[in-house]
Amino acid sequence: MQETKDVDKLWEMSEEEIRRGRHNRDISRMMRGDPPETLLYAILCSIYEGHNTKPALYDHLESMFVMRLSRMTVSPVDVDETLQHGINEKLLLQDKDEFRLTDLGTNTLWQSRMQVLHEGYWMRRSLKEKWVVVTSATMLILLVVFKLWVGQSIGSRAMMTDGLENLTDLVVVGIIALSLRYERDRLGAIAIMVFMLISGSLLGLNAFLRLLAAEEMSVTFWGYIVAAFSIAVNYGLIWFKTLVGRMSGNLALLSDAKEDQTHIRIGFGVMIGLFFAEFQIYVVDSIVAILISLVIIWEGLEALRELIEAGDDLSVDTIHLAASDQYEDLITAWLLARLARGPDTEKNLNQAFIKGITIGFKYFDVHAVLGFKDLEEKGIAKHIQIAGRSGLIRRENDQLFITNNGLSLYYKNRVDELKKVADRFTKRRSRFRNAAIGIYIWITIFLLFAFGETLYEAVIGFLHALIGF
Repeated sequence: MQETKDVDKLWEMSEEEIRRGRHNRDISRMMRGDPPETLLYAILCSIYEGHNTKPALYDHLESMFVMRLSRMTVSPVDVDETLQHGINEKLLLQDKDEFRLTDLGTNTLWQSRMQVLHEGYWMRRSLKEKWVVVTSATMLILLVVFKLWVGQSIGSRAMMTDGLENLTDLVVVGIIALSLRYERDRLGAIAIMVFMLISGSLLGLNAFLRLLAAEEMSVTFWGYIVAAFSIAVNYGLIWFKTLVGRMSGNLALLSDAKEDQTHIRIGFGVMIGLFFAEFQIYVVDSIVAILISLVIIWEGLEALRELIEAGDDLSVDTIHLAASDQYEDLITAWLLARLARGPDTEKNLNQAFIKGITIGFKYFDVHAVLGFKDLEEKGIAKHIQIAGRSGLIRRENDQLFITNNGLSLYYKNRVDELKKVADRFTKRRSRFRNAAIGIYIWITIFLLFAFGETLYEAVIGFLHALIGF
C-alpha cells in the first residue's frame, strides 16, 4: 500500500498543474474511454487509496454515483470484470487476494487524475451563467437575420413570425442578465413565462390572419436549411441552459430553456408548411402555426401556474424539461439497482446515496455531479416519491421494495449499460478515427451547400411527377 503522503498528493494537485493537463489519447484507448467515463479509473483510485482486496472494493464502490460514468451502481461482477481489464492492460498485479498498481498503472492513474481535474477546471469556467447569456444573444442575432431574410424571400409567415419572436427573446436574455445581477431569478422566470404566452399569442394571431387571406409561398431549399439550423441551435441552447441552470440553481435559465422548446416546435411546423407549399397547399402553414401557438399558450399557462403555486418551495426541479430527464433518470436507475438486490429503508438508501456522491466527487470531481446542485443535501427522498408514484417501488411499513414494473425498467437500464460497455471494447480505436470523422462531417457540409439545392430540386421534381401535380 502507498504511504498516506502519496495518497494525499493525488487529491491535492495545484491549480497550475491542473491547468497544464491535457487529453491523452493513449490513456483513453487503454481505459476504453475518457477517465471520467470509466470504472477502471475509479478502481485505480480505490486501490491507490488502500482498498486493495475484492471485498474492500465491493464495499467501497457499491453505492458510488457519478453522472458521467452513467452506471446505475457498481456490482461485484462489475468490479471483477474491471479488475480483469486492468490486469490485461498491465495496470494491476494480483498477489494472492490483494491487488496493487504496476508502475504503468501508477503513471496511468496520475495522468488520468490530471485529465479529470483539467476537464473539470474548464467545465467550471465555461458552464457559467454569463456564458449562457453571451452565447444565447449571439445565436439569437444570427437566427433573426436568417429567418427574416429567408422568410421574407419565400413568403413564409411562420418563419418571419418566429424570426420576430427571436427579437423578443433578446429581451428575455436581458431579463436573465438582470436577474443574475440582482439575484431575482424567480421574478425573471415568471417574466420569461409571460413572454412565452405573448409569443404564442402573436404566432396564433398572425397565423389566423394568414388563414383568412392566404398568400402564396415561394419555397426554396434555403427555407428548409434555415428551419433545420434553427432547430439544431435551439436544441444546443436548451442543453446548455438546462445544464448550467441545474448546476447553478438558476430558475430564469431553466424557464428560458423551456421557452426555447417553442422554437423547436415552430421550426418543425415551418418545415411542414414548406413541404405542403411545394404543392400549392398554403393553408397548412397557417393551420400548423395555429396548433403550435395553442400548445405554447397551454404550456406557458401550466408553467406559470406551477411557478406561482410552488411558493417558497420553488426550485429548478419545479420546471420540467425533457433535457433534464437524463439527470433524473440516472438517480432513479441507481435507486432501482439498489432495491433489485433486496428491500431497504429510505434512511439506509439516503445514507448510501450520500456516501456514493462523496466518493464519486472525490474521484471524479465535477463530473460526478454534472447537472446537479447541492445533491448531497437534497439526497434521494424526492426520487423515492417519484418512483413510488410511478409504480416502480412500493412501501411496506418502513421497507421499500422494487415492483415488477421497476424490475422491468432495471433490466432495460442494465441492458443499455452493458451495450455501452461492449461498444467501448469492440469499437476500433485509432488516433486517426476522430480526425476522419471530423473530415467526413466537413465534407458532408460542403457537399450539402454545394449540391444540396440540385438534389432538393430533383427530389421535389420526382414527387411532382409521382403524384401528377
